[in-house]
Amino acid sequence: MKRLAPLVVLASLYACIPVLAQEEQENLDRMAAEQQINETVQRFTDMGMEPEAATLIAILSETGMSPAEIVMLMMMADRGGDDAGGLMLLMNAMKSAAGGRPVVVDRGDQLLVLEGGVLFVIDMTTMEVTDTLDYARAAQPDPDAIWRLLASVMGGHEGQPGGDQGAGCRRRLRAIHDAFVACVAAHDGVLPGENWVEEITPYLPEQELLRCPSRPEVAVGYAMNEKLLGVATAAIVEPGERVLLFDTVIDDASPVGGPEAVPVYGAHDEGVNVLFVSGEVEWVPIAEARELLGLPVGG
Repeated sequence: MKRLAPLVVLASLYACIPVLAQEEQENLDRMAAEQQINETVQRFTDMGMEPEAATLIAILSETGMSPAEIVMLMMMADRGGDDAGGLMLLMNAMKSAAGGRPVVVDRGDQLLVLEGGVLFVIDMTTMEVTDTLDYARAAQPDPDAIWRLLASVMGGHEGQPGGDQGAGCRRRLRAIHDAFVACVAAHDGVLPGENWVEEITPYLPEQELLRCPSRPEVAVGYAMNEKLLGVATAAIVEPGERVLLFDTVIDDASPVGGPEAVPVYGAHDEGVNVLFVSGEVEWVPIAEARELLGLPVGG
């Protein structure tokens, strides 16, 4: 009986070997999966993604979701559910790579347009195409191209000063500039005076455009540069450097001011959005805004 005891122990050990081997293999598989996810996260962050977004996308890619589905999912999450119908339509069109009528999704500072099997990413500030992805070129597009596109669009509003509010403000300033252009054309090339809001109102699609998203309680969130009141546009040198409108602290029916009217702490991420005479809209730091407003009209 004593001779059998070692054999029983040995047999027990042999019986445990498959279980131990299985656990070891599972540990190795888990470590390999974690390593792959870490490498994918690093790859995405190198493309410009935020680490949190890169980690989520890496995990989603391991679930078997297609790159196109992840692109759309992340954009829908980025928009907080807004435009979900349009994004789903865009995703279906991307997956089928069909031609037909264009599909357009407005994402604030970006416009996504799918036409003829090609997805275009358009910067609404410069109206330039910043990225394209040809879905009609092959049955399975290059995954790297999709990841690069995702890195671009996931920058979304986080990469722009002021986020959604800042983007909305800049869109409004561009629309207000159109009203100024129409008003100036109707007044022999001369800019409005102190009652500039009243003068451009007939040319505004809606009065709400004058309300900055960062101060929705104020009817007019922008001030006109006091140096440009009633000035002929032909007399303005370097219109791309002369501020026409800017975010302001003034609460008035027709705000007018100079450097002192710039918010002390800014309106969007320690800066303000400004509309130049040329029509360009930019976010600038507080100090730079005040310096620009100090420039003379003629030089």
